[in-house]
Amino acid sequence: MSLCVMFLLITGCDVADGPEEQHSYANGSVVAANTSDNGRFTLVAAGGNLVQVWQKGGNEPIYRWRQGEPSDSILLQAISPDNQNAATATETTVALWSLLDGKNQGFYQLKQPLRALALANNASQLLLGYQDGSVEFIDFVNQRRLLFMGHQQTERFAQDNPESASEVAQDSKHHRINAVDLSANGRYALTASQDGQVLVWQTTDAKVVSQWQHENSITVARLGPKGKLAFSGDAQGQGEIHALPSGKLTARLQVPYRGQTFVSARLNPDSKQLLTGSTSRRLELWQLDTGQLLQGWQVGTHTQLRPASAMVFDVAFINSRQVYSVSSSGLGEIWSLDSVIRENDE
Repeated sequence: MSLCVMFLLITGCDVADGPEEQHSYANGSVVAANTSDNGRFTLVAAGGNLVQVWQKGGNEPIYRWRQGEPSDSILLQAISPDNQNAATATETTVALWSLLDGKNQGFYQLKQPLRALALANNASQLLLGYQDGSVEFIDFVNQRRLLFMGHQQTERFAQDNPESASEVAQDSKHHRINAVDLSANGRYALTASQDGQVLVWQTTDAKVVSQWQHENSITVARLGPKGKLAFSGDAQGQGEIHALPSGKLTARLQVPYRGQTFVSARLNPDSKQLLTGSTSRRLELWQLDTGQLLQGWQVGTHTQLRPASAMVFDVAFINSRQVYSVSSSGLGEIWSLDSVIRENDE
């Protein structure tokens, strides 16, 4: 999850047909929205301290959560890979919730501004990325905390890798964490910063096992569900797929236009596909091993909003025939894959 996104207008790319289904979760734009890996649950924050939890096919939210004071704003959300728990956050607080019964499981006050978060299965572990470039790992089962400072060592990485590292600024804003992800078992963390650095590290001892560098600031970073692949995308539309644990670059997305900013992503190694959401309403399906664009859509916009654009906050693979998106327009939409893509998958 990331706060580092922006609106851009881009044209000139053909898109597929409209959605099979469309559900409105808000009367206007939303501040944050996230979905589970199969699209069953969707969290929506439309401003203030209220989060609505929707279940696929429902006409009303199944839960309404409030966090902190009415003046607080929910900015970040995450759902555990097993679809049983969720985390919601303001800039300075985090709350844990059960998706099984809607009950609160914990509330935590933070000492510095939060930029990104991720949750492991059963809400056993939590990963927090901060404004100052540090990352905090919390293991609730073993009652252990680990503070990771690897992104504040960017200068050393740049000196060791002059061919791939961009110019490094020394003030903390360039080290701030823009995106994080956590393996389902909580053993590995993927973290990415404003200066384009991506690190994969062990949460047992903070040992870095993989690293690579983008020329521009990272806006999204995701681990594959099997832990063998990772995706990172930057503010200028450069998307990369890396093998783990080697960190070897296996493919770059063949983006056919300029001005793309990736906002969300989901990997599906079983079908060898990557689903991404971007600014300017773009939802796109890619081939994992080649980076080829397979299919694209434009998500819906709210009729009362001008200009009529939207960011795709989160995406999911529902099954081998359908994908799902939820956007800043407050719409959740189900899309059908082309028959050729389905046949190749099967």
